[in-house]
Amino acid sequence: MIRKAGCCAKAKRFPHWPKGYKGTSFAAGLVLSADGKQLYVANRLHNSIAHFSVLADGSLSHQEDIWTRGDYPRTLTLDNQGQWLYVMNQRSDNITRFSVAPQSGKLTFAPDYTPVGSPSQMVISAQP
Repeated sequence: MIRKAGCCAKAKRFPHWPKGYKGTSFAAGLVLSADGKQLYVANRLHNSIAHFSVLADGSLSHQEDIWTRGDYPRTLTLDNQGQWLYVMNQRSDNITRFSVAPQSGKLTFAPDYTPVGSPSQMVISAQP
């Protein structure tokens, strides 16, 4: 559950992997949109991003699972405007990028692979 102050409180367990998935998966990085309405979770062994909408009461509603286009997604980063989601894929040595739909938060792969040796973190800051 996401509270209005931006803090999390355990209210209910939400599976972060697709329905029917039987393998092991480790949730890794997660990122909350600036408006607090979308939550994205990286699934390392499934190589996917789980997308949840944050409802008015703070509970989560699963929206989609999308392939990261890489291997072993470690962390996720949103740009300052919330238009792009970047995925640090550790084992495939690349960063992939997804556009974020303004209203729904749904992700679309932008055919963009940036080679980086075992990326684990990315920070975006405002330009001076």
